[in-house]
Amino acid sequence: MTQVFLLGTFHFSHSDIDFFTDDAQRQLWELNERLVKFQPAAIAIEAPPHAQGDVDASFERFFLDDLADYDKMRTGTLGTIRMFGGTHPIPYKNESVQVCYRLGKTVGAEKIYAVDDDTPLNDFPEAMPERIKRAYDDHRRKMHEGERTTILDMLRHCNADAWSYHNQQLYLTLNAVGAGGSYAGADFFGRWYMRNLKTFANMQKLAENHERIFFLYGCGHLYILRELINLCEDMELVDYREYL
Repeated sequence: MTQVFLLGTFHFSHSDIDFFTDDAQRQLWELNERLVKFQPAAIAIEAPPHAQGDVDASFERFFLDDLADYDKMRTGTLGTIRMFGGTHPIPYKNESVQVCYRLGKTVGAEKIYAVDDDTPLNDFPEAMPERIKRAYDDHRRKMHEGERTTILDMLRHCNADAWSYHNQQLYLTLNAVGAGGSYAGADFFGRWYMRNLKTFANMQKLAENHERIFFLYGCGHLYILRELINLCEDMELVDYREYL
């Protein structure tokens, strides 16, 4: 039985938080201390397996001392990664780096595993009816209600069952677009599920050889991935609240 600690996250690169300050780094070190208690045998990130070499190279370039060099983190990168049909820089303002690379170096991990599927979903193919757009906006409002003042607060919020539920409602709302005709919504929702199923397949493969996996992934995927982990008789979903 493999224990899977699935932690949902917001994307650091899209955040207006300045992660290169004493306060932000103190918060991230506090998070790291909590995650170390899980003692992961494997650490997995939202990067595709075909880019494992890029992840390996960037993890090798990364040192814990980098986290005290704010100028280096603001201007430097850890190389590049091939995903979503292009080559992209790996900045330090990245949750995989700030959380998983930090955790990996702390526990002496030899590598960080890439388990994402990066099949692009592209833009939604059809305009949403006004009724569905209103429902979509309402769900988004519910997702972002309340004040979060620290990084830990934000992670607790986006990992909560209520947030995950409302996020999944966005996709269910979109599913109705084109019903009885183009089925554009169902097609989009199906491709979204397929991406998560492929990611879960990579997790299943990783679980064959590791008894404790820490997996950091965009929190929009939580509902489906939690459902799949709970259905899998070879996995046990760890309660994130034990560590946050």
